[in-house]
Amino acid sequence: MKEGRIKFSLPEHLVDKAASFPESSYDATILTLVLADGTRVPHVHVAGRDVIKATGTEEESLLSTLNPKNIVDVLPEFSP
Repeated sequence: MKEGRIKFSLPEHLVDKAASFPESSYDATILTLVLADGTRVPHVHVAGRDVIKATGTEEESLLSTLNPKNIVDVLPEFSP
């Protein structure tokens, strides 16, 4: 994985929870980020503790302005 692809790291208190979700592919997990204001950002690809990308233009746009300190939870997302 290229370092330039990493957007940011998950908050430390959520790393183990995210790691407990099933792997989707290529050592990545797809999950939903839950923000302090209740906003959910679905289809987020995480490798280890690092947020790599989101599937979808709207989700990717949210990631580009997101402050990782506002992430309060992560939820599993299962691909079909």
